[in-house]
Amino acid sequence: MKKLFKFLIAIFAFIILAVAIAILGFRANAHFMESKTALELSPENGAFIETTEGVLHVSMWGENHTKTILMTHGMAAWGGLWHDTAKILAQTGFRIIAVDQPPFGFSDRSEEDFSRSKQAKRLKALEVSLGLEDYTLLGHSYGGGVALEMALRYPGEISNLILVCPVVGLRQEAQPATSNLPWLLEQEMVAEYLVSFTVTNPLMTAFLTKSFMHRKESLTHSHVEILQRPMALKNNTAFMVKWLKQFITEDPNAISRDREKVKGLGMPVNFIWGDKDTVTPISQGEELATYLQPAKFHRMKDIGHMPQLEASVEFNKALLDILLSNPSD
Repeated sequence: MKKLFKFLIAIFAFIILAVAIAILGFRANAHFMESKTALELSPENGAFIETTEGVLHVSMWGENHTKTILMTHGMAAWGGLWHDTAKILAQTGFRIIAVDQPPFGFSDRSEEDFSRSKQAKRLKALEVSLGLEDYTLLGHSYGGGVALEMALRYPGEISNLILVCPVVGLRQEAQPATSNLPWLLEQEMVAEYLVSFTVTNPLMTAFLTKSFMHRKESLTHSHVEILQRPMALKNNTAFMVKWLKQFITEDPNAISRDREKVKGLGMPVNFIWGDKDTVTPISQGEELATYLQPAKFHRMKDIGHMPQLEASVEFNKALLDILLSNPSD
């Protein structure tokens, strides 16, 4: 029995050592992989826009069109992931500007405030720099919360708000924002190892993205390549850790989590939501709809959190139904 016990202890110790070595290896790999600049990695249709809130990178389609859609993206994505939808919209006469929300994509990361209210301020600065007027603001997932924050704070030039499975997180009355981090994330080195093993590990990109999807088979090699492109940026893992900590502790200044403020939004709103979304369940959409009263609420059947990837034809049809029925367009 003692020999068996010693054998099991040895096996357990070996497993722990192997996992530790693997994680250390992924962090070392991230260090060597993250060596390029945003200028080196930006796509052909990318542009760097000087704003009062730093240099923001955007991907653009249909530049000669006047009907503009400003798009935000979800967690760990960037503007380039809108490629398939943007091409269809451009063919229909729209100009698409897909912004990279720092620290994602190729926008300037030097100001390390990645809160929702700060992201909304960046969107406003981009609107001013580009001279946008009477445009549609579309936000997906994490970017949906940012888009709602922007619409509440700076509604002036936005004619139509479209939310796609948005991460909003309405607070209960008098509920404070989360302030405590999990112990592991409080340890800087441990947090970097965990993030390098998961979020910034190219071997995990497909697996993690599929975990957000109901129709997992819809994720293509091209989608994965787009998601992986910014991973080669200098210090990418360190910035992802900073963002994750701020995301988890939430933004106490975000008015888009306040039910009364949300209820007072005075512009056309439309929803597109997957009924199999496990990240932001459609029940959250039904609750949000009681405050925002969307003009259209497209409930996509058997679709998860990434409708633009899971069912692009159906998603584009729903999106065009909203855009072409908007009087301002």
